[in-house]
Amino acid sequence: MLQMSKGTRSNREPRGPDELITDQAQLEALTARLAGAPRLALDTEAASFHRYVDRVYLIQISTDDETVLIDPLAVNDLIPLSQRLADAAVEVILHDADYDLRILDRDYGFTARRLFDTRIAAQLAGEPAVGLGALLQKYFQVNLNKKLQRADWSRRPLSADMLIYAAEDTRYLPALRDRLEERLRQLGRLGWAQEEFRRLEAVRWTGPSGDDLDAYLRIRGAKGLRDPRTRAVLRAVYRWRDDTARALDRAPFRVLGNDALLAIARAAPRDLEALGATPSMPPSLVRRYGIAILEAVDEGMGVSKGELPTIQRRVRSPADPAYDQRLERLKQLRNERAKEIAMDPGLVCPNGTLQALARTPPATAEEIARIPELRTWQRELLGDAELLKAVGG
Repeated sequence: MLQMSKGTRSNREPRGPDELITDQAQLEALTARLAGAPRLALDTEAASFHRYVDRVYLIQISTDDETVLIDPLAVNDLIPLSQRLADAAVEVILHDADYDLRILDRDYGFTARRLFDTRIAAQLAGEPAVGLGALLQKYFQVNLNKKLQRADWSRRPLSADMLIYAAEDTRYLPALRDRLEERLRQLGRLGWAQEEFRRLEAVRWTGPSGDDLDAYLRIRGAKGLRDPRTRAVLRAVYRWRDDTARALDRAPFRVLGNDALLAIARAAPRDLEALGATPSMPPSLVRRYGIAILEAVDEGMGVSKGELPTIQRRVRSPADPAYDQRLERLKQLRNERAKEIAMDPGLVCPNGTLQALARTPPATAEEIARIPELRTWQRELLGDAELLKAVGG
């Protein structure tokens, strides 16, 4: 167990956690202490930059009095913590909560009942920079160690610098939450944020299930390959890389970069010398994986003509001048409101929401209320009468 006294050091001096939880008894003692806490700041650390399977490798918890790190690899059962997070009497504070909530749901079935997302609050408060580092610097003169943003949190033991970085991620969240809530109240936008927080409570893991046969097309530049044979080689080498990364539990790009994949697909090398001459292909990878890569190239080159991969192009909808005009009027309304309150137009109302309004234009306030993409606060800000005018011409 790691114990670090808060002592008399400045609150702004970066420091490690008050405790590092590494066994079940410590976790149960922690959850007992948390029983009376009205709010908990929460964060997680994963390792998608390093591992094939991303998962939670560290959980950070802060109250107004202490900051604790939990090693989920070292405890048997996180249900006691899950019960605290799901307690409707406990406010859970996160920064940019969406991904944390998704992987906590996926890995542990965690859900939170009362959320406060400091990133959303900062956006709605009109903060010019809403990253946690920028907000901590502005409000508390705290500098996070950016070098550790992509640290390998799956490694053990965690270094002292990693523990300090992780602790700082949640230590100031309760105080930051209070600063931002005060600002939102002053602006009359607290209700806006609370509506967004309620929507966050429904976030669940929605990752892919099973094999995605067209995953290789997500590589930047893949859809620009016009030759189906080149795409077949890319698909085969991509699958080899994915299988290898899975076996090594390593992030795929750490096995072979995307630039190298595209270069191999274009060149279709048939021997080690040609592979070594391929752009973005280091000699070390040729030595380590050369034969396997050439086998994948051969697989792609051997695909029969009728089995070559095709790209399903989106069929463009027929031109609809009336729709375009409705959308343009809605954007003008949105932009005017954004200028009035000095907020980014995309935050006031995203284009996707405006498109939903323009696509099937509502004729009454009741129909406006039934558009799922439109928040209540957005509707109030834009105004039913003005929306109906914009979509009706």
